[in-house]
Amino acid sequence: MKKTSMILCMIFVIAGATFAGCSSVRQLPTIPGQVGAGNSQVQATLLNEHDHWDVSQGCYYSVQYQVFNTGNTTARNVKLYVELIHLNDNAIRDSKEIYVGTLGPGSSQTVTAELDGECLRDYNTQAVPVYDI
Repeated sequence: MKKTSMILCMIFVIAGATFAGCSSVRQLPTIPGQVGAGNSQVQATLLNEHDHWDVSQGCYYSVQYQVFNTGNTTARNVKLYVELIHLNDNAIRDSKEIYVGTLGPGSSQTVTAELDGECLRDYNTQAVPVYDI
């Protein structure tokens, strides 16, 4: 009996250590865009978001953002970090990194992402562009 309890305890400890990383959350950059020379400013505007359900994917959320450069210099290696955030506890359910590419002054590009969610939950999305000047 004591040996069985010890084995079960060890299984729980190993499982806890193994799956602890699965609940971690990747942090979004805190500064929208990297600071550099010039006057390039990249922004993202939410155009559309919808929740969906289908047999193969279950519940998921599709979001569409317009990423645009309002500055007067070219922004290179533009990426958009998008997160699906649960409204009740601010937990991040899913996140994606979308490569946008190069945006010249005054240019924009529309990007779409599908984020994994749970049915009957209230979510919000957050997007932060990061780029090189």
